[in-house]
Amino acid sequence: MKNELIEKMKMTGRLELTFWESLTHYMIVFAFVFPLAVISINSLSYNADSSISVRTPLEMSLFGVPFALLGILSYFVQYKRLQFKIVETNLSREKLNELLDRTSDELEWIPVIKTKDIFIAKTIPKWWTGSWGEQITILIDKERLMINSICDPEQRTSVTSMGRNKKNVNRLIENIKKANCL
Repeated sequence: MKNELIEKMKMTGRLELTFWESLTHYMIVFAFVFPLAVISINSLSYNADSSISVRTPLEMSLFGVPFALLGILSYFVQYKRLQFKIVETNLSREKLNELLDRTSDELEWIPVIKTKDIFIAKTIPKWWTGSWGEQITILIDKERLMINSICDPEQRTSVTSMGRNKKNVNRLIENIKKANCL
């Protein structure tokens, strides 16, 4: 991962995604906007004099309102999921590495990238978990860790992680707090 991208994420406090990862991450928004687009196109072809038109543009617009609201809501939810959670720590780099390795073992994370600035891991859950996997991103910045866990943007679109993203972040924070007290 490029240093410029890592520095940008540290400054903004947001996980940066590639174009295709963003498309996967925001696919739920497109799923809600698509019916709205179909309704809008259909409304443009409305002909009051024709017996073919079944619904008026007003009726069709009212039908589209819930899709628009769900699309807007899902956009803000997905946008918020890209925020890093920040944890202050004074642990040495060696202790942090041990902590990340131990948490990886506990939660069955598979490390993908592990440098002095960033740690990225993925999960491969069992088929009955309701998730296609998660991507855990941890930025190491001086005396703080920036932690994010989202549904894996390189897999199929997933509406929910069934609580696994929250579990990933909370377990790591819990392990950091325990290590800080020692």
